[in-house]
Amino acid sequence: MDIVAGVLLMFIVYMRIAYGHSNLLPMENVSRTLFTTETFQNDATAAFILFTWAQIGLAINIFAIILIWRNKHMRNAFGYLCLSHEIGDIGVLLLYAFWAAPATLFQMDASGYVGMKLGQFGILMWNVCVYSHLFITINRFLAIFFPFGYRRCFKGLITAGYIGIMWTVAVANIIPYFFEKCYFIFVPRDYVWHFAPTTCGKALLYNDFLVGIAFMVVMVIIDSITYIRILIAKRQMQSSSNRREIRFFIQACCQGSLFVCKLFIFYFVSTLGEDKWYKFLTSTLVWQSAHVFDGIILILFNSEFQRWVTGKSAYQSYSANIPVHSFLITIVDDR
Repeated sequence: MDIVAGVLLMFIVYMRIAYGHSNLLPMENVSRTLFTTETFQNDATAAFILFTWAQIGLAINIFAIILIWRNKHMRNAFGYLCLSHEIGDIGVLLLYAFWAAPATLFQMDASGYVGMKLGQFGILMWNVCVYSHLFITINRFLAIFFPFGYRRCFKGLITAGYIGIMWTVAVANIIPYFFEKCYFIFVPRDYVWHFAPTTCGKALLYNDFLVGIAFMVVMVIIDSITYIRILIAKRQMQSSSNRREIRFFIQACCQGSLFVCKLFIFYFVSTLGEDKWYKFLTSTLVWQSAHVFDGIILILFNSEFQRWVTGKSAYQSYSANIPVHSFLITIVDDR
């Protein structure tokens, strides 16, 4: 297998050198070939990282979807929102595996029509992830603060309507990318994603940044309020119920922290250096990794996965009685 891989590698190097520099003089070919070989090694390394990490992420997120499907306690609004989030994660990872990685390896021209449309698809999938996470945050807030009204607000068809609206808004947000000078593409030479260097492209960049920051602030505030509510009721909750509620909000905090870290590194840390590999690690790889770790978090906090790990034979629901405003609220774990 190593011999086959070596032969394939040499063939790809030869094709790239021959294709790009066949009109050079013999002596010029020598030095240029050495430079091209080194450049290709960098391209191959970046492509390998993108493709391998994307495949790992796809496997993780597909497994997460299987867990959601198998877990009867996830067949509700929360589970469907998680499923929507996972679809967005998989969409981005597919883009990395079958577009960014090959484009980097073969240094394809990604600025054409196909490259623009795939970049538009990437923005769509990212928006789906962001909106899904926001709806999940709101869903949990209502489940804790208004458990009775929550079940009326998140019935089957109503939840489907929420998800439909969410996807419709995500699609509406990529309409500007249909215009010629408004695009988001992957640049194989630099291993990074770029908005168009035009007025429209800058507007799209600022819009993506400001919307992301606004959503981040809203989600952090809502999660914080919900967590404080649980801490206030902690003394009145049964110990087992309290542990499960805290574990659930650790999941929410982990996903929220992942979102915050991605935005901070992508928009701030990546601007602190100009080296190609630095940009690759702090922008391209960070965006990809956010979708990989999203699946990991969902798996680790999924009761079906925990049942497999611990060997429990059945699910255990729980309830906790919390006195609020002179009446009892029963919180039932619907996960």
